[in-house]
Amino acid sequence: MEQETKKINRSIKIYPLFASFTGDLIFFVPIDTLFLTLVKGLSASQITAMTMVALIICIVFQKVILAIVKKIGNVNSLRLGATMLLIASLVLTFGKSFIAMLLYKSIHELAVMFLNMDEIILKNNLKAVNRKDDYFKIRNKSKIIYAIITLFTALVAGKMFNVNHYLPMYLSIIIYVLVLGTAFLYYEAKVEEELETKKEHKKLKITSIIFYVILSNAVFYSIIKMGQNNSKLFMQYDFQKFLSVEMVTYYITTIVFISRIARLVGNVIFGKVYLKIKDKMSIVLTICLALAFSLLIIGHFIELAFICKVIIMSLGFFLILAIRDSFQTYIEDVALTISNKDEQQEIIIKIEVYRRLGTLILSAIFTLILMKYELIVIEFILLGLSIIEIFIKGVFMQTQKFSCATSLVQLVPISAPLFLL
Repeated sequence: MEQETKKINRSIKIYPLFASFTGDLIFFVPIDTLFLTLVKGLSASQITAMTMVALIICIVFQKVILAIVKKIGNVNSLRLGATMLLIASLVLTFGKSFIAMLLYKSIHELAVMFLNMDEIILKNNLKAVNRKDDYFKIRNKSKIIYAIITLFTALVAGKMFNVNHYLPMYLSIIIYVLVLGTAFLYYEAKVEEELETKKEHKKLKITSIIFYVILSNAVFYSIIKMGQNNSKLFMQYDFQKFLSVEMVTYYITTIVFISRIARLVGNVIFGKVYLKIKDKMSIVLTICLALAFSLLIIGHFIELAFICKVIIMSLGFFLILAIRDSFQTYIEDVALTISNKDEQQEIIIKIEVYRRLGTLILSAIFTLILMKYELIVIEFILLGLSIIEIFIKGVFMQTQKFSCATSLVQLVPISAPLFLL
């Protein structure tokens, strides 16, 4: 028993760092559009199409992923995800064709599905050592550490990219070899509820609140994801009208670096005000998102004062990063609170699938739009979606009086799209 407790505590200590380094390809993110366009020779429409194809694969194979997770367990799923993350970084670095980039993106998206089991492992381990109330604190700590790490990588990645375009990627490969080794130190507590779950698995009941949580997350995450990717490319193309490639690299990497500070500050602020405005958090964050796209659009139309253009567009981009982690943590907290123990694997995977479905739909639309129109059209669409999301959240809050503390017993089941159940 004492030996098991040591393993559990070791896993809890490992979690914040492991989750931080597996949050993304940390040396690639600050220079992703630069690397894909300047080194791999992809266009904006190809980058969007790459995302779209990868998301289709995740949605199509969702039931297979869930079956694998249930077969091999949470810890082995985590190790499989870490292995796939390393493979993805290798393909991204050494692949030379558009097909290779498609393969990288697909492997990376599938890896994230398996890596998300670390949330369930953390929850079970905390429960086993009577620390279940520490879930939010530790989860938010991992977000803060991730923000600090990406702050550093944003500072150095651009300089390394200018020295050697592949240098950031070589460092990524080394890091994910270490991450894979760390995955084998993980341990999950075997609690009694887990044993009961194995005897009789009950299908996840899609109630009105669960459906709203999953759908709201899908819409918001899709806007955030596509907004972050397209807005960085949007600024890059805008700046190229005035600056050389070297200066554009400097401006973009500097903006990305400062955006990491904004992300860190956003996480700290969110952690302090979360309990006070928990029920209103969703609509507050969506209003901030609409403001972010408004600033990006306003900055685009400033032609005479380049510095003003940079400042205004940067503020919009900073705001996107500041609220990204906050909404994700909020949704995870709500989802794990309103779901039963035997439903957690399924609801976590469904959250990811719905995220990808929303992103897939936007990616498909944006790919078609970019074949004929410029990125400014995308920004207007994202702004429109944000405003619609504000309205929907406001109506839902008034009619349902949504509270993440609501019990499943009090909720009335409703139908969800059959192909996602």
